[in-house]
Amino acid sequence: MKNKEEIIMHYDGTTAYATGTSAVFLQTSDSSNMFSTPDRDPSQIAVKGREKDNMPKMVPWGTTNDLPKQIIEKAGTLAQMNANLWFNVLLSYGDGIKPVKIIGEGETKKIESYIGNAEVDRFFEENDMQLYLLEQMSDMHWFFNCFPEIIFNAEDGEKRKIVEIRSKEACFSRWSEMNKENGRIEWHYYFAYWGEKTPGDEYPCTATNVLDNYSPLRHLRELMKEDEKKAVKARRNRFIVPVNFPSPGRNYYQKPYWYAIFAGGLYDFAMKIIPFKDAIMKNQALINYIILLDPDYFKEIFRRESITADKEQKARIKKEYKDINDFIKGNENSGKSIITFQKKDPQGQPYPMIKIEVVKNEIKDGAYIEDSEEISNLIAYGMLTQPSLVGPSPGKNKTINGTEARELFIIKQALMKPFRDRILRPLYLIKSINKWPADLHFVIPNLELTTLDNNKTGSVTKVNDPTK
Repeated sequence: MKNKEEIIMHYDGTTAYATGTSAVFLQTSDSSNMFSTPDRDPSQIAVKGREKDNMPKMVPWGTTNDLPKQIIEKAGTLAQMNANLWFNVLLSYGDGIKPVKIIGEGETKKIESYIGNAEVDRFFEENDMQLYLLEQMSDMHWFFNCFPEIIFNAEDGEKRKIVEIRSKEACFSRWSEMNKENGRIEWHYYFAYWGEKTPGDEYPCTATNVLDNYSPLRHLRELMKEDEKKAVKARRNRFIVPVNFPSPGRNYYQKPYWYAIFAGGLYDFAMKIIPFKDAIMKNQALINYIILLDPDYFKEIFRRESITADKEQKARIKKEYKDINDFIKGNENSGKSIITFQKKDPQGQPYPMIKIEVVKNEIKDGAYIEDSEEISNLIAYGMLTQPSLVGPSPGKNKTINGTEARELFIIKQALMKPFRDRILRPLYLIKSINKWPADLHFVIPNLELTTLDNNKTGSVTKVNDPTK
């Protein structure tokens, strides 16, 4: 370590180390606040091509109507969470969506690839079904909410068919308020700037009809019957099929079980321990002080001092670190707070945005290894993943053999069935409307691991019976 006193910044300034006082600067996180207050009340919004007062109110997603973006931002900063989500998406994907045919019954039943129906073949040729699957599975695992859109052609009578299926990204999707008479969500609002801008002429929001959550096929048939009396150009040709993984007490936006990692404080603990450990390793030194900064600490400084340029912001961050370091240098200020400005918690109580804590000198370069292992295992537990399948097993003497890994992989794939069933739901609706053959089914085959003496690639594709 250099003798010259300096401020060494890491992670674009979010973490720093002061060589003179052996102080680590960490920006804290309070993710539980995302769920501690109710969603904002529904509001009237401008919708492209429609009278504002004739449209139902938009139901916000989260306190500030940007909860999906917050989840993406927070999970994206923690490698363990990103890896677990990625693993779950990849495992759900299996061998992609396949049209299959059921032949025979009982013990003689066979499942074969469905080839030869021109209309089905054309649908799969003209729609990127595997991209659709990846998009839907990503939204399902991240948010437990998917927004597939089906699109009709412009034909009439028996020629009217569903010809396209698309995934409307969950992050940009919002529901309209339920119709109080029938309990249905009737509109889907799509806008790229929720929580940032207000829909209007400059930033238009589009609206699409939504099918009934419990009886989408019957509802669609009713709407198609109504449209038969209208001119072809006046008919509704786009619909959202609501697809979700239900969670208790949620009428609009589901709450994935793994969000407990945020609500219970585990994420915040991980975001404190990991950079702390990293600072020790990078600077090869003991730590005397930890300076905890609120996530909005520098945002507030930038706002008050009207600093917008990246270069100026980084310089201001470094200056603030130096000022704080000068404050603690040679003084007994551990355990105290610098009263610069304050913030209020969800209960309205003020609290300081900076706190200085003393660290015992016996902490060495190998500190917090066990804490890091525990964090990784708890995050994996909360996200229903097995650390040994996602990456190297943390810690010593915790490796598993190939047989155990294969069995864990099979069990994990079996747990993906409810997700796959939900994602395949719109395809069966399309099958009924387009009057495709009765023996046509859709599956997402598993990738079954085997031994190299049975298969040189170490894997085979196993198609499950979709009728079970």
